Amino acid sequence: MQQATNTGENQTTIPPPANPEIPIFLPAIAYFYLTFNSMSTIYQAYGHGDFPMVAFVAFVYFGHFCLIHCMKQLQDLAPTDTSPRKHFLKSVIWVLSSGILFGFAHQLSTFVHPVAAVFVFATAVSTSYFLFFLYFVHDCHLQPSETPRAVSSFGFRIEVFRVSPPSPCTSKVKNEGKVTRGVVPGLENV
Repeated sequence: MQQATNTGENQTTIPPPANPEIPIFLPAIAYFYLTFNSMSTIYQAYGHGDFPMVAFVAFVYFGHFCLIHCMKQLQDLAPTDTSPRKHFLKSVIWVLSSGILFGFAHQLSTFVHPVAAVFVFATAVSTSYFLFFLYFVHDCHLQPSETPRAVSSFGFRIEVFRVSPPSPCTSKVKNEGKVTRGVVPGLENV
C-alpha cells in the first residue's frame, strides 16, 4: 500500500518501509522428507526381501518428480495451444497419476478388509476417470476459431431506475440489450 501526501501542487508518494521477506524453505523440507522416507522404506523392504515394494516406492518417488515437472510444463503452455506436446503432457500426467493411484490401491488392499479394498479400487478408478475426463473430454480452453470475447462469461449490466417513494426501487438486468429480469438493489448488487 502506498501513502500519498499532498503538498500544494506537488504530490509525492512515500513507499512503505522495507520489509525483508523471510525465506520459506517448505518445498525443500518436503522434498527432503519425501526422499528420506522413500530411501528408508526402500532399505527396509530390500532388507526383508520385498522387491515389489522396492519397485513400487521407486516408481512413486520418481513418478512424483516427473509428474510435477510435466504439470509445470503444461502450465507454461498457452491455453490456446493445441500442439502435440500439450496432448503428450496430458497423457503422461494421466498415466502417471493413474499408475500411482492404482499402485497405492494395490498396496493398501493387502492390509484391509476386501470390502474396503473394493472401495479403495473404486476410488482409484473414479479418480482416474475424472482425470481422463478433465484432460481429454472436457476441454475448457479456447478453440482456435473462437475469440476470447465470444467464450468469456457474458456480463450483466445493472441499471437502477428510481421510482416514486411508495413503490419499491427496482432495477433491470440487461444481457446484450435485452431485459431479462428485475433486480431489487441491495448491498450485494451495488
